[in-house]
Amino acid sequence: MRLAGSRLLLFLAFSVLLAGSGCENPFDPLNTSDKIQGLTYFDFSATQEHWDSDPEWDGVQISMSYYNEYGDSLSFHDKPHKIQIEFWSQKTSTATPPVTSRDQLLVTKTVTFSNSDDLIRIPIEYYYNYLPAPATTTTADSSKETAATTFTSSVKGYLLLRVYPPQEYPQKELDFVQGDVEFFTPETAPVVIDTTTTTN
Repeated sequence: MRLAGSRLLLFLAFSVLLAGSGCENPFDPLNTSDKIQGLTYFDFSATQEHWDSDPEWDGVQISMSYYNEYGDSLSFHDKPHKIQIEFWSQKTSTATPPVTSRDQLLVTKTVTFSNSDDLIRIPIEYYYNYLPAPATTTTADSSKETAATTFTSSVKGYLLLRVYPPQEYPQKELDFVQGDVEFFTPETAPVVIDTTTTTN
């Protein structure tokens, strides 16, 4: 009888173990869900960068940081979701001290983001034609019939990012905006323009 009772207890313990293994543990490191567990808010940094061999600026590079409600940084891989990036012009008030604010929406780009350590790179060709004209000075050289135009200031604006976390139903949207982001930084060398007029 004791042997039969021991077998029954072992069988019951094994059954409980199997039943428990079917429950999903949200903190299980082997969890393969696409959801970013605990995501509450995000931050980003955006800078003008070079990412190829030529000397010209290549565009805006964005690094993302995701956090839970306690301010702990979240790391993840293979969690594809959409990020919408909005380029805005900015205006400066006449107050003292001056205050900048968003002005007009210039262009929007949507990217797919999968890994927390990825970088988002947006080539300058994508947004340059939408930017306000940078301030310039022009120096004419009548002997050579040329004019050297030098950009005297960078073009800055606002970046508004909208993150749509994966597997959120209803779909959640997280927003964050930064001002004074440099969209275009002038090169040190002037741009020489040929002013010679030709007749047919």
